[in-house]
Amino acid sequence: MSNLDLRKTLSSVLEEDFIDRTVELERLLRHGKGKNRSHGLLLLAKPAIGGSELLRQVFDHYFFKQTETVPFYFSLNKIDVNAKNAAARFLQTFLQQVIAFRKRDSNLLESAADIDELAQLSLASDGFWIDRLIAGCRAENVQNDDRLYIKNCLSAPVYAAAHGVSVYAIIDDLHEADFLTGDIDLIEELKEIFGRAGIQYVFSGRRRFMLNSVQTGNTQLYETEILSLEPLEFNDAGILAENLSAKYEVKISDQSRDLIARKFRGNPFFIKSLFQAAKEKNCKLENFHYVEQVYADEIFEGRIGAYFDRVFDEINADHEVQKRIIGLLFEVLTGERRKSPLETWRSHLALREYEFERAMRHLNNYEIVRMSGNLVEVSEEGEPLPDYVSKRFALEIQAKPRVLVIVEALKKFLKRAPNTMANFYRLSSAVDLRALLGIFNCQSVPPDLIDYSIFRERHKGVENIEILEKVDDSDERMTLPQIVYTAPTTEFYEPIGQFIDSQNSAVALGFETANYTDENEVIWLAAEIESKLEAPREVAEFWCDRLEMVALVSNFQKFKIWLIAPEGFSPEALEVLKERNAFGSSRKQIDLLKIFLKAEDAIGERQNRNEYEMVVPMGEDTELIAAHTVEEIARRHEFDPRAINQIKTALVEACINAVEHSLSPDKKIYQKFAVEDDKITITISNRGVRIGDRKAADVQPDADRRGWGLKLLRSLMDDVTFEHVNDGTRIRMTKYLNPKAKEAAAG
Repeated sequence: MSNLDLRKTLSSVLEEDFIDRTVELERLLRHGKGKNRSHGLLLLAKPAIGGSELLRQVFDHYFFKQTETVPFYFSLNKIDVNAKNAAARFLQTFLQQVIAFRKRDSNLLESAADIDELAQLSLASDGFWIDRLIAGCRAENVQNDDRLYIKNCLSAPVYAAAHGVSVYAIIDDLHEADFLTGDIDLIEELKEIFGRAGIQYVFSGRRRFMLNSVQTGNTQLYETEILSLEPLEFNDAGILAENLSAKYEVKISDQSRDLIARKFRGNPFFIKSLFQAAKEKNCKLENFHYVEQVYADEIFEGRIGAYFDRVFDEINADHEVQKRIIGLLFEVLTGERRKSPLETWRSHLALREYEFERAMRHLNNYEIVRMSGNLVEVSEEGEPLPDYVSKRFALEIQAKPRVLVIVEALKKFLKRAPNTMANFYRLSSAVDLRALLGIFNCQSVPPDLIDYSIFRERHKGVENIEILEKVDDSDERMTLPQIVYTAPTTEFYEPIGQFIDSQNSAVALGFETANYTDENEVIWLAAEIESKLEAPREVAEFWCDRLEMVALVSNFQKFKIWLIAPEGFSPEALEVLKERNAFGSSRKQIDLLKIFLKAEDAIGERQNRNEYEMVVPMGEDTELIAAHTVEEIARRHEFDPRAINQIKTALVEACINAVEHSLSPDKKIYQKFAVEDDKITITISNRGVRIGDRKAADVQPDADRRGWGLKLLRSLMDDVTFEHVNDGTRIRMTKYLNPKAKEAAAG
């Protein structure tokens, strides 16, 4: 009996509840239709953030919403033990999914039938090639030629394609191949078969394994696209929490929602685990107390604790070895330095070399540590890992009573929660120093906007509009450097992290007048510091000392210190800055500098939480795919139908212009959609000849063009600007949600 009215089979989440994966889902769906240039795509995912669920969503979409292409999803599993067993299950799964799709019966996906029984269930049109495929695999198995048997089983999608069956092969959890025994490398076999097969396929697994294994070895997959899957952004993690609150009928508040989003750093598995536990315990999550109480239970005896238990069992099943690993992790997490020598780990773990390499490889693939050269750095992303490590250290190494460890942990969590959110809100309102420095490009700016001593004398207490008018009329100017690279200061001098968050201090490498010589090289060392009033002398001295130490340790020969304080600096502090050849600025100056440089949107986009990106190939009406995507985004953010139609039309026109006037070498259009409270900003860019470098006649509409030219864009959107970048053109278009928002922006 057909049951195509069902909306999911392999997936566990309804499509409308699958938060903020629209761009990734659309790209995977397009890839299965052969819309991209390459046959292969590598999905690189952080552990436990929903990569498998995304691929199962793709399978269900293909299974229920089209009839041309057979979706095939296979997940490697360590329970197969060896490559031969995995290949046998691969063949059985493939036949099961092909027959279920061809017969339009998803019930067959749950069938326990063997391959002979499946062959009996197949359609007559498929029977011939299925019988021959099974016979070929069986013959190699009888002859005990394991390698040929594995190749034949894994080649099933290719064999089907050779007999006219369009197949989209999705092979997941490739990192599980690391647990298979035997001499045959399953990953190498898969790469060899699919790398030259000519069918659409996806290889997916933990990103560090994929980069280390899939792109190395005897067969390398050069002609593949790469799609990275990251944790949810803060706002999207909040939306997920709200959806789960409704689904599980667990009450939350705005404050507790934000805590959950921040605590788990956008990890959907951990967020869902918390709500499932609250539902089972009939608990609310409407305040910090309830959240931390349920979270403590999850760490000690719930799904989150069980997840890490499984992880450490995979790293090394020996409990004593696990204790040594936990001891090393705890020492690093509670110490001043987050990095330790690899030799320290080697001597403490006392494993045979191959066991040590395997344990470190799994620690790295699970992103518990990051290995860089001969140093091992422990991850600090989110609270669950450090809390799990602390729990095990107290219970198993310090041998404290369990009830005492639970009480101490709960007290720690409760004290930490308000500080976690206070720090997060403070960081959210901070200057994005790296983004700001990154737009420095030899612009000529009034010194009033950089030097607080000038600003204090001329503009303190004056309205922004009046200040900007005055500096516009002034001939006094200073030239900013061209910044080519930025990084957190902690990356150069780790001890400074004791005094400032990594987001609040940056090192920027640049050149004066964009002349790339040793003489013109300059380093800007910037820090945003705290002070309720104008920063006093001792604060200025302290931070000049710290940043000069960074320059000394890093051997920076020519550098400039730039300090930013909310209310600027006292006269005594300004004297210190002058003596140390440093700049000091207030937050108001920074806001004015952004306006003067026309950088509000550029910096805002980097901070925007509702941001989507996609790349489409030129030609074949692919601009319609982009139009569909932006329509979904605009509907989600409640733009009215008329505005949505205007946005879609403008986007299509911009894409056509990019195609017809760029002479692009890579034949791709790069698109970004950024949604704020009152507007949507669309950025279209391409590589190739810049529109402004060609004759004006070249960009005017003519009878053969599909589009109507640039004049139409300005009639459809509220603001349209063209920007020349190094190797192409960027069109930025803005549509406001309502007329008042547009008037406010213009005013």
